[in-house]
Amino acid sequence: MSLFKRLEDRVHTIPLKERIEQALFRLNTQKAKLEQTSMRLQQRDKEMFQRTVGAELSKDSSHARLYANECAEIRKMAHIVLSSELALERVILRLQTIEEFGDIMTQIAPVIGIVRETRGRIAGVIPEVANELGEVNDMLSDMSLESGGVEGDQNYEIQSSGGEAKKVLEESGLIAEQQMKERFPELPVPGARESQQQPKTAVEPKVPVAVAVAVSEAGVEAEIPRSSTLQRPFEDRLLEYIKSRNGEISISNCSTDLSVGADEIKRGLERLRGDGKIVIE
Repeated sequence: MSLFKRLEDRVHTIPLKERIEQALFRLNTQKAKLEQTSMRLQQRDKEMFQRTVGAELSKDSSHARLYANECAEIRKMAHIVLSSELALERVILRLQTIEEFGDIMTQIAPVIGIVRETRGRIAGVIPEVANELGEVNDMLSDMSLESGGVEGDQNYEIQSSGGEAKKVLEESGLIAEQQMKERFPELPVPGARESQQQPKTAVEPKVPVAVAVAVSEAGVEAEIPRSSTLQRPFEDRLLEYIKSRNGEISISNCSTDLSVGADEIKRGLERLRGDGKIVIE
């Protein structure tokens, strides 16, 4: 018997339900790896955060900026890992539904799309997880072919599954962004202490910014509550920076202190104004 024939017989003797169980096991294994990676990144960020604070207290702005930039890179990786973990959780739940009710033809296509996109996102962070997801994706594609999941209008099927996969990944990203705020403390602004002590120079026109505040019953100023939309960490840092400068900032100095481009500073100001957090005069 030829090798191809033996492989063919081997594939066709494995029941569909058993192959779904195998895919679930492998996906759960990769999800556990992502959870462990997320915990390690959180611990690493904690160490860099403490170094940033220590450098700020020592007025060592160069090292404070170095550590803060490292924290920013760690948090980018953590966001990818966390959103991928949430996406795999959705895939696992969907496959469990397929396993229980057997509706593979209408349910498997979005699952394949989510696994494929998640693999692409995580490839640069954890290559071994990406490789495993690639093999799982091949398994799911084979199941789809055998069940007739790609028959009929193939273009419609691909577009439909791609749209649902994109929606799931966007939702996972938003949830991950919210959880990031809960797990990772806000970074201090490197050089803020020294900048406050240095005399102001008229290098470029300042942008007067009035920070919107509300007054409580006790007469103490309190920041206006955030809007229902998710606020990204950069806007929080920019708002704190504006407050530390008594509502008057320089775009170039702000760009240097926050380590972001001038265009991003301008867009951040516009978003803060749109949320009612500041009034640009």
